[in-house]
Formats: sequence, structure tokens, C-alpha cells
Amino acid sequence: MFQQPRHEMQLKTESTSGAELWYCPRCGRRLLLDWEPKFKKTILEAGDEYAIHSGGKGGLRMGRTQIMTVNDPSFEEEHPIEDARLAPWEEWLEESDFEDLWDDEA
Repeated sequence: MFQQPRHEMQLKTESTSGAELWYCPRCGRRLLLDWEPKFKKTILEAGDEYAIHSGGKGGLRMGRTQIMTVNDPSFEEEHPIEDARLAPWEEWLEESDFEDLWDDEA
């Protein structure tokens, strides 16, 4: 099985408008991210187009994506909500009947 190389993007500069210039030190990929008023990504230098590029800022790091089905029994066990501030929202979501919200027969 083919393993795609993984590269980590780094934030080089951030303008006063909020636009961010990101680059990959391994392959030279450069891109400009504009967040406001509407997200826009401009690739300035493609670099290695076959590599998986990730990155982050402010202490947040993007990692490998794990895909699982909603019915996977390990989903809830692996992703518990531990922040007490979220407890009222979690309770509200449990009590809300979203199943019937889109039910045409109801």
C-alpha cells in the first residue's frame, strides 16, 4: 500500500488584515489563507502535491484523521466530553428529539 508523505506547514507571517502566509520547509509549498470576509486559499507554490500537509497555530495541532461510523461502539468511549461547561449543552442535545425534526411522516 502506498504511504503518502506527511509534511507540516508552518505559519510564516500574518498580515494586519488577518491573511496568513504558510510554508512547508520540506518541499517549499507556500499558500496564502484569507479568513475574512470569506475563506480563500491561494496556492503560491505547489511543492509536493502528493504529500499530506498539516499544521496549526496557537497550540492547536492537526493530526491524522480517524474515520469511524456513528454506530461504532468505541466512538463514545474514545471521545468523552470532559469539560463541565459543555454539560448543559450535552444534556440539551440528549433531550432534544432531532430524529423527528426531519421526519416527513410526523
